Amino acid sequence: MVEDLVGRGLRVAEAEIGIVSNNPSLIYTPEYFEGLPHPAVVEGKGWLIQSQTANFKIKDVEYRPPPEMDSYFYILDYRGVEPYVSIGEREVMAVGDWSAMEREVSDRRYTLLGNQGLLFRYILVTLERRHGIYNFHACALYDEEKNLMLFALGERGSGKSALLLSALDKGIFKLFATEIVHVGIKDGDIIFYKGTVRNNVRAGHLIYDFPKISEKIGVKFSELKDPWGTKIQVDLSSFQVEREVIINPRIIIVIPRIEEYNKICQYSLIKDYRKLKRILVENVSDKIVTFTSMYEVIPIGALDDLKMRRKRIEFMDRFIKMANIEKVVSLFASPKNCLEGWL
Repeated sequence: MVEDLVGRGLRVAEAEIGIVSNNPSLIYTPEYFEGLPHPAVVEGKGWLIQSQTANFKIKDVEYRPPPEMDSYFYILDYRGVEPYVSIGEREVMAVGDWSAMEREVSDRRYTLLGNQGLLFRYILVTLERRHGIYNFHACALYDEEKNLMLFALGERGSGKSALLLSALDKGIFKLFATEIVHVGIKDGDIIFYKGTVRNNVRAGHLIYDFPKISEKIGVKFSELKDPWGTKIQVDLSSFQVEREVIINPRIIIVIPRIEEYNKICQYSLIKDYRKLKRILVENVSDKIVTFTSMYEVIPIGALDDLKMRRKRIEFMDRFIKMANIEKVVSLFASPKNCLEGWL
């Protein structure tokens, strides 16, 4: 069996992960690592949303056998075998009829390799355990002249993409990361590692709110019955910062709630850093502790442990004390007015 295994090496920020399988078509599928064209897009670049490129800036590296990489993700694909998943500190072992599961699943994001699946979350755990890099569910925009990082935190549906598109539309910032922001502390410096510049956005934002962005990235749509219910993965690299690492920037943290028909921009400043600490810890923990199932039928629990949770709290203490945080904004607005008054 060992002789039939094929390995692929991936690098995200400082972490290197080996993906290993007896079915190479699973670990090399463009669907999860490059993207498949979205049927609603008639022109330009637009992909279905299950690709890992919506989460991470991924680089292929040479695969090296254990223990030379940070962690390993084994997928053993056998016809008719009931699925079994074991999750350890440096190894995931997934055994089952994964080819059949892939054919039958309804939401391809919540699979072994989908962008909300097990590999995604295990990469986050690997970055924490092996490198002390913490992963905010956030987007990051950067003003190079002012050395200013706009750091928007939020769960799915909170409005991070709308705020991001609004800032890019106005040409105020450049893009540093769309979905996951990697942050570490080393030698007294706070280090931000560049994330992906692809983003899963609602077609309605591109059609109605920010048509200039849609035009610039070359995305046009066929007729859509439900543009607000249709998400598409787009390439925003034309707006990106060229730097791969940003050290000790000035920081504005935003916690947005963006709704389409808010007529005014309402905001308040969060000055109690105990509240901020709770928000930050919950944010970096979210994707690791809230994974319920894969393929609609395979239960998966939290990927961390008490030791990791303590270290997250310790990291946030250091981050809040060391970071040059200029203000923390709680925001309630629409895509069109979400930058008014506080920026």
